[in-house]
This record gives sequence, structure tokens and C-alpha cells, in this order.
Amino acid sequence: MNRDEVLQEIHQIAKEFAASSGRTVNENSSNFLEAYGFTSLDALEFLLLLEERFGVTFEDEDLTEDTLTSEDRLADYVVERLG
Repeated sequence: MNRDEVLQEIHQIAKEFAASSGRTVNENSSNFLEAYGFTSLDALEFLLLLEERFGVTFEDEDLTEDTLTSEDRLADYVVERLG
């Protein structure tokens, strides 16, 4: 799976998760978590969905604000873990 496919999948999972949680998506926000209206608990649940979907593990030390607030950085992280 290439980076663009991973990014598209992350975006789709986020949209579906936000919709199932009754969240409104704000595509204009530069902060990924804010764009989908995710709380900190939502973010953890979302990461679990990504781990399940891609078969990767997000290490605690890698869960920084920098990683979590950008779809691009999340995609880079997943692609790196996929090898």
C-alpha cells in the first residue's frame, strides 16, 4: 500500500468514525483532531481503528501532538511501520 492509499484510507476512516460519533467535520481546520471534532478519547479509539486496519502498532513515545494533528504525519507513520 503506498502513501497516497494510506492517506486516503485514514481520511475515510476518520470521516466514518466522526459520522458514527455524531461529529461535524470541519475540512478547513489545519489540526486533524479538531477538523473531525475528536476528543482525546475519540483520538485513542481512532488510533485503535488504524492499528486494526493497517496491522501496525502506535508506540506510546510516538504519539506526539505533531503526529496526531496531521493526516500526512499519520500516513507517514503508518507507511514507515508497514515497511
